[in-house]
Amino acid sequence: MDSIDTSGCPINPLKRNFQTMINHNTSDHQQLTPYQLDVFKAAMLRNTIAHFDNGDGKTAVAVMIIKEVVLSVRKQPAEKRLIIILAPTRTLVEQHFNVVNENTDLSVDFYHGGKETDVDGKKVDEWDGSVWEHETNKNQVMVMTPKILLDALRNAFMDFETICLLIIDECHQASGNHPCVSIMKEFYFKSDNKPKVFGMTASLVTMKGVSSAGHCEARITALESVFDSLVYTVESRIEQEVVPPSASESKSSKNSKEPPSGAGTTKRKELHGIMPIRALSGTCGTKLDDSVDFYAYKISFMCSVVDVKYSSFVLLLESKLDDDVANHEMKLYLVSKFVNCKVSSCVKLCLDAEQVAKGKCFQELFFNGIFASLYVGSKHSEVRREFLLDIYQNLWSSSYMYFLLPLESLDPLKINWKAIDSCVSAIEFIKKSSVLGAEKQSVDSIMTDSESTSMIHFANRSVNKDAVANVVVLAIHTGKIYSVLEVLQDQTAQSPFDGNTKKFPSFTHYFKQKYEINLVYPGQNMVLLKQSHRAHNLLVDFNGEEGILHGKKIKAESCKVNPDRQRYYARLPPELLVVIDARIDVIKSIYLMPSLMHRLESLMLASQLREEITGHMTDIHVSSSLILEAITTLRCNESFSMERLELLGDSVLKYTVSCDLYLRYPKKHEGQLASGRSWQVSNSTLYNLGIGHQLQGYIRDIAFDPTRWTAPGQLPFRPCPCDHGVETIEVPIDAKYHTDEPTILTGKCCDRGHRWLGSKTISDCVEALIGAYFVDGGLPGALHCMKWLGISCELDPSRVNEAIKIASLHTYTPKLDVLQSLESKLGYEFVVKGLLLEAITHASSQDQGVGYSYERLEFLGDSVLDLLITRHLFNKHNDIDPGELTDLRSASVNNENFAYAAVRRNLHPYLQYRSGYLQTQISDYVKFAATSSTDTNSLQTKKSPKALGDLVESIAGAILLDTKLDLEEVWRVFELLLTPIVTPEKLELPPLRELIEFCDSKGYFFKTIYRSNGDVVIAEIRLQLEDALLTAEGTGTTKKIARGQAALKLLSQLEKQRQGIKDGEISKNIKESDTTRSKVTLFNPQSAVDTSIVKECSKEEETNSKAEIPVLKSINTKKGGPRSTLYELCKKMQWPMPILTTSEQKSKTLIEIGEGVDKRTAFNSFETHISLTIPNYGVVELVGEPRADKKSSFDSAALLMLYELQRLGKLKIG
Repeated sequence: MDSIDTSGCPINPLKRNFQTMINHNTSDHQQLTPYQLDVFKAAMLRNTIAHFDNGDGKTAVAVMIIKEVVLSVRKQPAEKRLIIILAPTRTLVEQHFNVVNENTDLSVDFYHGGKETDVDGKKVDEWDGSVWEHETNKNQVMVMTPKILLDALRNAFMDFETICLLIIDECHQASGNHPCVSIMKEFYFKSDNKPKVFGMTASLVTMKGVSSAGHCEARITALESVFDSLVYTVESRIEQEVVPPSASESKSSKNSKEPPSGAGTTKRKELHGIMPIRALSGTCGTKLDDSVDFYAYKISFMCSVVDVKYSSFVLLLESKLDDDVANHEMKLYLVSKFVNCKVSSCVKLCLDAEQVAKGKCFQELFFNGIFASLYVGSKHSEVRREFLLDIYQNLWSSSYMYFLLPLESLDPLKINWKAIDSCVSAIEFIKKSSVLGAEKQSVDSIMTDSESTSMIHFANRSVNKDAVANVVVLAIHTGKIYSVLEVLQDQTAQSPFDGNTKKFPSFTHYFKQKYEINLVYPGQNMVLLKQSHRAHNLLVDFNGEEGILHGKKIKAESCKVNPDRQRYYARLPPELLVVIDARIDVIKSIYLMPSLMHRLESLMLASQLREEITGHMTDIHVSSSLILEAITTLRCNESFSMERLELLGDSVLKYTVSCDLYLRYPKKHEGQLASGRSWQVSNSTLYNLGIGHQLQGYIRDIAFDPTRWTAPGQLPFRPCPCDHGVETIEVPIDAKYHTDEPTILTGKCCDRGHRWLGSKTISDCVEALIGAYFVDGGLPGALHCMKWLGISCELDPSRVNEAIKIASLHTYTPKLDVLQSLESKLGYEFVVKGLLLEAITHASSQDQGVGYSYERLEFLGDSVLDLLITRHLFNKHNDIDPGELTDLRSASVNNENFAYAAVRRNLHPYLQYRSGYLQTQISDYVKFAATSSTDTNSLQTKKSPKALGDLVESIAGAILLDTKLDLEEVWRVFELLLTPIVTPEKLELPPLRELIEFCDSKGYFFKTIYRSNGDVVIAEIRLQLEDALLTAEGTGTTKKIARGQAALKLLSQLEKQRQGIKDGEISKNIKESDTTRSKVTLFNPQSAVDTSIVKECSKEEETNSKAEIPVLKSINTKKGGPRSTLYELCKKMQWPMPILTTSEQKSKTLIEIGEGVDKRTAFNSFETHISLTIPNYGVVELVGEPRADKKSSFDSAALLMLYELQRLGKLKIG
């Protein structure tokens, strides 16, 4: 022992114990600033949470509190007392350790995930009670992460009663299931001898959820409740502002890097954790001798192919699911068929301890055997292969616990205990067998009669030949699970081996040399087995008429699964197989479980978020499916995503904020209102609101990867260790976890649940949630969601009445019959004529002494029309993708469309204005609209007077107020006024947008060159095809107008070219194929001279070409490098993008692919043919080298093409 405590342990002469610090040096107090001293005094009087800005010296205060607490401990000389400091990261743990170690003489040590014992090198999470006893005896101060303390307390390795002071750094993170919250709930509040608590945070003002003063108070109150403390802060801290920074702080400030992009931006990426699903937590993994009550949920399957059967299962949870999660139906898509899955709630079910243990055995055996591995170690390494269930005593976690058990009957519910008992027996059989050891010479068998011709001798029993088909078996030498297809009448273990016959003349030799197994029945017939396969994503239909990729519909031809794909079967001696008494339909159902449970778990997460937002309100109900849609990004490749709801939520948010500002500030003009609205609905503001409510933990941002999914009791097939330096699931909100680095991939989770997330995604999720609550809960639902988020929009009726009263005082300048005529055209009679008068009064009329104009109403009407049109499009076109919905809204909600509606409905004569220039503008536009009424593209290139569009919006705002915010009445009027509203069939994109999409689809690039002639802007667009260079010019008062006209003319030229060529063959070499725009793997460049073909190459054209040859300094051969380099080259030179055609070669035996560090073995390889058209030169074609995956083969072809272009003199490298 190194130290002493007052109970008699040895003393470390270099450290003082508590008693030796009685002569406390009060001069330390003089080194604190007044604020620090105030915090110190408050902390000594009561449990305190203190707010410190960065550099305020919070550790200095902590040290002073430690020293003061030490003095009081001397009064309990017979007790061991500990001081615990908790910090969320390794860096902070070690920082606090260093500060305490340097500023006190106390025995102190630190503990985090990387900490190991000096004796056997075990890490902290592997320590037992004896190690912890040693650590607590030798130290007086222990610095650790909250998770480590929680685990030590739960395992009774530490006694909470021995803690006299608990210091928590970054305490604002404590919410939900945070370890600090668990420590306080499970131990502090249950303790009879509570320690003093001191919390520190630098994020009190910007902590989670703080979006208003009221919300700040609520969050502070919650934090005080968690830690049984009071927050201490002061408004004025001038004394700290005059303290000059230290030299090291100044140097650090000067050398600091530029901060990443702002919150809510697309460029910024942030590290965040995932939210644990509370419904999946349980205790049956820790209760070994108790029975457990479960909520049972039946799972039944019905295949579209009648003869295909699947076993029903039961999902057992310790938590009750919401009804719309517990009763859910979905489809899973397989090759050439689909399966209808139905989950339904059932009665509660109680399992005794023995049944729980058996259920664990079933789950551990099947889910590890099918989706992971039942063995640890490898025959190819020095690590001895061991049976997984022999070396892992507990594969279960209390935070992720449920059972999936097969049913013998669905109604009444009866669990298939025969199959489960068989798994238990199989596990015991393998545990007792030492077949995995090198010393094993033969396979044990219960049978000795090898002469029987009617029986097949398996490892644990014999089965009649006629009953072998569809038997489920486990291979004892590999741990793989198979189903038997048939007995091979002409093959035994003495038959020639499939692979290297020189090395293994027969199967008998193979098993002897490879696994050191001597077969007992080498002459018995082998069996043909259907191999178990990895899980697949069955949530997306790739076999129907259309698939979904990145949230967009794609043609079936590009995504269909090949039903004739080659199947691989295994042949094994039966004596190496353990028979399991489970039907084959049980195995088939288990293959569906990853996709099924992924969807159910996602719905549970959505339901959990709904509970956070709605609470116990019964008048607002939003389906969990809609919440799930709101937290799912396009990257998930689902048939739904947040994009549509985000679009709707954006309009709802804009409308409610506009109404609130308009009514709250009757004296503010339109510019001030617009500025306030811009701030409230900005991505930055929404991001902070989302972060404050931990939405980042709920967002789903990556496609379902079945190989990363695990069931309780299963080890991950593809582990992804955490290297982020954060030991808790929740990641601190800190700039060090933000980056702009483009190489950082978003979405992929490590094993601890951390993933990089786009900052703007959080803002988008906020809008999508508002949209979801609007869809199912109407405007009251959306307002409730906004209030929960911290957006206070009060549509107070009294304020509406006040706004109407103000408008009623306007003087009626136009004659009453003029207003009545306008009302007749609108189909609406105003109660308050002053509102209509204000709506038609232009700001120029104020020169004549009119004290009002339509600008404020236009601000209000803009938002209400945006909402009503977006809602209409959202509800009417629910089968279009989000991008098309956005295009429809853009085409409908814009000043040009509203201006044209004003002219078409003859509303413009009612506009009251005093401006000759405006009169000329309106007259010119009315004439232009009359002559171009059938040419939408021409209207898009002519800028309308803004006043005409404003007129329509202000009238909408006036009707909204006159009806006291009756949205339905406003829509009744404006649905007719704006008819026809654009539909997907009649949607015409702006000329420039249409040109861009055409070029994207064909792989073309174009350049735009601007010049000016006085006040006129001239735009020239140059588009390079394979055999022609098209140019067009446009003119206008702005670049936008000039570019639009040039694009319109260029599209006209392309249309003329189509007349002589079949549609789609303008670029016969640019087809729907994989293009070089995404990520790839490493490559080893080689010469491509012998594999290339140059077609239609004209040496004269090559010689006479005066184009400058592009130069590349080097080629990035890392992931994505060759393809992106070729893409940039084509873009720079305006060459059409190359065609990539990939072929797959399959083999029954492993083949070697690549060379050097890229060398791999696989059963299939891919080769890509690449064809690049160089205008005025010819077509260059070559074939890349074989690679193990399709994208790698793309890169191989792209790399060879770059070197071939260098050989042809079209490119310089280096």
